[in-house]
Amino acid sequence: MSHNALVLQVLVSSPSDLPPAHKDTVLRAVRVWNSSQGRIFGVHFSTTDWKEGGSPAFGSYAQDVLNEQIVDDSDLGLVIFTDRLGSPTPDHPSGTAEEIDRLRDGGKEVAVILNNCQRPPISGTEALEQRAALDLYLKEVRREAFVAEYDSTERLSEVAGGLLTRVATKYRREADAGLTQSTVNTGRDIASVEATPSLGVWPRVEVSDLPETDSKGRLKTKRRWSLVLESNLDQPVTDVSFRYENGNGQLEEDFDLFASRAETIAILPPKGQTRFPLLQSMGSPGSAMCVVSWTDPTGKQQTTRATVRTH
Repeated sequence: MSHNALVLQVLVSSPSDLPPAHKDTVLRAVRVWNSSQGRIFGVHFSTTDWKEGGSPAFGSYAQDVLNEQIVDDSDLGLVIFTDRLGSPTPDHPSGTAEEIDRLRDGGKEVAVILNNCQRPPISGTEALEQRAALDLYLKEVRREAFVAEYDSTERLSEVAGGLLTRVATKYRREADAGLTQSTVNTGRDIASVEATPSLGVWPRVEVSDLPETDSKGRLKTKRRWSLVLESNLDQPVTDVSFRYENGNGQLEEDFDLFASRAETIAILPPKGQTRFPLLQSMGSPGSAMCVVSWTDPTGKQQTTRATVRTH
């Protein structure tokens, strides 16, 4: 079924040493996001790079031609560095660095990502000089921006997906700028989150009994606990995270020993839920206040609080 969508162009950029499989991972992450989230946000991301978007032309220098053909027309950039900074241009340490500055000067979103995957050590004077130049450049960039890193293609896919969600949320927020308060579409009218306290992302604890066989072949039942975060909203919410507090409002770390490992959920779909394994020790309290933080469809941060119990 067709649907209307805002099309945003993503410039995928890197020096020449990026492994092809890593670029394929990014392109696949974009396709997956478009398929799973594009209709929800009303946004479609279209990728481009110098190979696909560039065409033969003359200019003052090669990078200037690419700037006019693909950089200036892109809405955001996803830039990946490995060990090379790239070849210098007249006014920048490399063409990739020039693309970053050009996008930023145009008020565009730019994500700088560093490849930390295992690989053979670099050798040779030119390679070592490139790495030193890259380290110096990244040191300067880190003063103004957060540089994401990845040590596997799975993590790279997560970083790319998170960027797309953040950008899509921003554009939808701007599209909904006419709203004066946080709202959700109920299908019949517009209901205010603040005016309807029951709306939000709510926590609960679930327990399941799973059959297991011990070392002697005997069938036993093992109890597993899970924290479930469930949205009752008809629109997606983003940046969902949680923490536990005790009765004094202080952080309760002993209630769930796995809580510190939980990652923020980039996007929770309408009426969606996510679950986290919950682990307790002998001295863990039987209940805690679970505080869920999330961002509503218009970009306003919200908090939901509820007591959860394990016994």
